[in-house]
Amino acid sequence: MNTQNKKIKFNLIDLIITLIIVLILAAAAFLIVSSRQSKMETRHKGNMSFTVRISSVDESALPFIEQGHTVKDSVSGAVIGEIVAVRQEKTKYYGTVAKQTEDGYELPVSTYEDKYDVYVTIVATAGVDDRGIHYVGDTRILIGSTVYFKVPSFTSVSHVIDFIPMVVE
Repeated sequence: MNTQNKKIKFNLIDLIITLIIVLILAAAAFLIVSSRQSKMETRHKGNMSFTVRISSVDESALPFIEQGHTVKDSVSGAVIGEIVAVRQEKTKYYGTVAKQTEDGYELPVSTYEDKYDVYVTIVATAGVDDRGIHYVGDTRILIGSTVYFKVPSFTSVSHVIDFIPMVVE
């Protein structure tokens, strides 16, 4: 019994099928990129302010967060805006078991001596899309949105707690 090894040949039909697949992939990539670019270009631009909360900041790091500093995105390095106000409160710990009082039930609350919640108000140039969602670069500004916060010598993950929407005319 004689078995022969047949060579695989690449013919004209294979070439046409390969070209069609490459063209379909290129068209799909072009459509995705162009639709994202058009969404970025249709945003109305303006200034807005928003407040982020940075939880449980060590007391020794408080001097790093000051008014006038430029805030950057700690992931991409893009400038987000400038700090216009800083407020701090001692971090509170809320217990998990309610205690009965004369007025009903109450959760025990205690404060940490060396930890602070820092509220930072930032002014930034933002864009608003056709749905009314505000963006500062690629950062979405909605209540609860994550902001990757970076100032010189301090980096943290924070969340938007308040914002003043820009007026779109």
